[in-house]
Amino acid sequence: MKKLGLFLLILLMLMCACSCEKPGAYKEAEKSSAAAIKQRPKSEASDTVLASSKRNVIYAYSLSDVTYPDQFTAIVISFLDTFPDGRVNEKTFPHIKDTLDTFHEKYPYTKVIAGLGGASNSDRLGEVIMDPAKRKVLAETTAALVKSRGIDGIDLDWEYYSDYAERNAAYLDLALQLRELLGNDIILSMAGQSAGSFYNEPSCIRLMNDVLDYTSVMTYDFDYSNRTSGKIAYNGNFTQLRGVMEGYASVVNDKSKLLIGLPLYGLKWWVDEKRIYYRNEVSKRYEGDFGYSKLSTEIGNAPIEYVDDNGVALAFKTRYSYAFDDAVTVTTKTNWGCTNGYGGMMAWVASSDDALFTLERAVVTELNKY
Repeated sequence: MKKLGLFLLILLMLMCACSCEKPGAYKEAEKSSAAAIKQRPKSEASDTVLASSKRNVIYAYSLSDVTYPDQFTAIVISFLDTFPDGRVNEKTFPHIKDTLDTFHEKYPYTKVIAGLGGASNSDRLGEVIMDPAKRKVLAETTAALVKSRGIDGIDLDWEYYSDYAERNAAYLDLALQLRELLGNDIILSMAGQSAGSFYNEPSCIRLMNDVLDYTSVMTYDFDYSNRTSGKIAYNGNFTQLRGVMEGYASVVNDKSKLLIGLPLYGLKWWVDEKRIYYRNEVSKRYEGDFGYSKLSTEIGNAPIEYVDDNGVALAFKTRYSYAFDDAVTVTTKTNWGCTNGYGGMMAWVASSDDALFTLERAVVTELNKY
């Protein structure tokens, strides 16, 4: 009996010791975990984290192009290409599942979306989409890629400029197949063209209203014809932007599903050296585009003039004229979009902004007021 009593006493002491250690150990682990969570925003987040009910979407060639991912609701990796038989080319998506898992852990509120098509791939993509059998293969292989890599969505960017009725019907069918294969938890969006004959077609109206989560409207590149004619124009001018967005708003059920597109680049022309102001003037030669990151190199200390209701920035240096978006113009456009009930902003392309993400920080600052 004495031995049994001694044994029970020792057992009781051990149980007490164990019960005393567990809460302490748990608290230490809890403190460590809380500290890690607390540190992460400080080390990873920018000082203009997106805290708005509005969407903010940016296109990028790689996740590494985006300096402050927490400024965005979605990053669209550009672009998935296709094989002639309809299969999506998996190698054109640059990130493996482990990379995306790590990214999602750091930035749980930022979605990673694969852009399908783009201007340079649209001819090949069109040949696939217009063939019903290949279209089915494209939908199936794209859905399989999304699921295997842990991608958060697909952004459709098929750019075509004729036969809208026929092509929009095929576009709708592709989107319906993708929605069925992906379910409702995967984002399905579209880069919308500015032509009214594109978004006014019944198939496109149904696509935007019934299938897509949102449409990012490409309210820029309004000046392609002027580039060849030599006439100076405004790439992302505010007047046309408003007209196109109001056109889209007239055919959708919910305009909060429409995002306004911003170009993070400007255009350059060679002009007569005697010209100081250049509205509607004809240039000697179109000199191409340049990212905002190169703006200071391009214009130096040249004065900036704002036109089109503060929606376009202009500069003139030596024999060159420039039209571009800067912090003032993107703020103007963002404010207009928010106050008129649109769903947010989209920008092309991350690598064109400067190292401080000046333009996107201006957009986020304005979005955070709503």
